[in-house]
Amino acid sequence: MSVTIAKVKGVKIRIHFTFLIVFALVTWTLSVELVPMLLPGLTYVIYLSIAVVGAIVLFGSVILHELAHSIMATRYRIKVRQIILFIFGGVSEIEEEPKDFQKQFKIAVVGPLTSFGLAGIFSLSSFLVENIPGSDSLVILQAIGILLSYGALVNIMLGAFNLIPAFPLDGGRILRSVLMKRKRDSDSATRIVVRISTLISYALMGIGFISIVTGSFVGGFWILLIGWFLNAGAQSYLQEQELSSILSSVRLRDIMNTKIIAIRKGENLHDIFTNYFGVYMKTAFPVVDDGGSLLGAITLPMVTNIPEHKRRHIIVDDVMIPRDDLLVMDFMNNANEALKEMAKRKMNMVFLCNADGKIEGLVTKTDVLSIAAERRKYLHTLKWK
Repeated sequence: MSVTIAKVKGVKIRIHFTFLIVFALVTWTLSVELVPMLLPGLTYVIYLSIAVVGAIVLFGSVILHELAHSIMATRYRIKVRQIILFIFGGVSEIEEEPKDFQKQFKIAVVGPLTSFGLAGIFSLSSFLVENIPGSDSLVILQAIGILLSYGALVNIMLGAFNLIPAFPLDGGRILRSVLMKRKRDSDSATRIVVRISTLISYALMGIGFISIVTGSFVGGFWILLIGWFLNAGAQSYLQEQELSSILSSVRLRDIMNTKIIAIRKGENLHDIFTNYFGVYMKTAFPVVDDGGSLLGAITLPMVTNIPEHKRRHIIVDDVMIPRDDLLVMDFMNNANEALKEMAKRKMNMVFLCNADGKIEGLVTKTDVLSIAAERRKYLHTLKWK
């Protein structure tokens, strides 16, 4: 569950509900521990106000870090779905990672570079504020100096943390791009980084567990969570790479359904509901002309949303989804391309047509995932023989 708070260069910035937890924790830590230690003798309201600004500085830095990734990706015409802030920080949901190792490297490295650049700006600003005459006696200038120093520190930590060579951090993608340059093989590079990521995650979880046992519960718990997060991210990358590798060798013509039940143009919605949806119990049908060329598609909700007494007077041509809004591909495309397009356009079906526009088959998301599961099971069985 998340809400949009802004939109920058076409990229939505969203906040997940778990973000509120970490925002509250950061604010509480700053207001109770750090700020009172640096500025003793003030009221809690003042400490809380400074802490809230400090938390905004932290998460504003995270947003700028992720925006750098997004802007670099859009320069390469790679669509960015959104930036989302959650309990572990932020992530740019880039539609697909480029195959070119140089583009991968640049998109990944620009985030940490942005953080280090922000750290430099905060450090310089802090130095200038601290050297204003009389700043030692003015609480407001002291508070600003503390916030600027805090901004420098968190950006150094953010940049350094993201350079850890583990998925899904920037360091993992940087390492993969370097290995791709050497090996020219994305699959093997991904597997190597996944193994390194797994080792790092287990090490962090071990450190976290030891910290909890030795009395540092809060710090140990967070280290344990970060280790778990890295482990889950690494496994997700591996599964995604395996899926892509398996489906890239599967042609749509090999899995397409050629027994197509199509609706002719000009039929009214009453007959369609009775003779098609009511008989075959499918949720969608293609619409074709007299020569079998694809014109569009009709779905069950589109029919049922129209009152029954009006259906005899409305033909399918008036309400169908036009061909241009459907996902139409050549049957020589591979299943991985089809799955990516379905995810990108939020569709569950691919229509396969020949050069003349005549429909020859269709493939659903279920078909693609089923063949992927079968082949994965086959490959894993061979592996353990």
